[in-house]
Amino acid sequence: MAVAMSHPPWYRQVWPWLLMLMPAVAIVAGAVTFWLAVSTNNSMVVDDYYREGKAINRQLARDHAAAELGLGGELSRQADGTALLRLSAKSGAALPPFVTIRLVHATRSELDRAVNLPATGAGRYASPEARLPDEGRWNVLIEDPDRRWRLVGSSTGFDRPLALGEPAR
Repeated sequence: MAVAMSHPPWYRQVWPWLLMLMPAVAIVAGAVTFWLAVSTNNSMVVDDYYREGKAINRQLARDHAAAELGLGGELSRQADGTALLRLSAKSGAALPPFVTIRLVHATRSELDRAVNLPATGAGRYASPEARLPDEGRWNVLIEDPDRRWRLVGSSTGFDRPLALGEPAR
């Protein structure tokens, strides 16, 4: 006499669920990836690499021009958050009536900003509209109005002064 063995239904077995787990995880991961792709900004850093590559020599010439003038500066954040820039140069080199400060965020281009700082006398530049951010990684570019020279620096926060170029005197 043969004994009939009864098997539980498929949904009470472990193996079908284990086999369905991997495709289910892939579907969820795909949905999360799609949501990230749609909801985040993926701005390009540079669109035309060749043109930007040719511009590097012009940028380096501006850095050398600042060094020849003996330009140096110190950018600091005052207690009220405004920017104060002290510039110095070799004797005989004239400082401009205003400078442009460009703050370029390391990862988020929508936070980039540029502001003109007028001279307040004795190599100092300040403006109530020029506010330095509290935190974040920033690349700082300081340029004269004619864009003949520039000073470049990098800061992880403006809690202490940032030295640019030659030491400020």
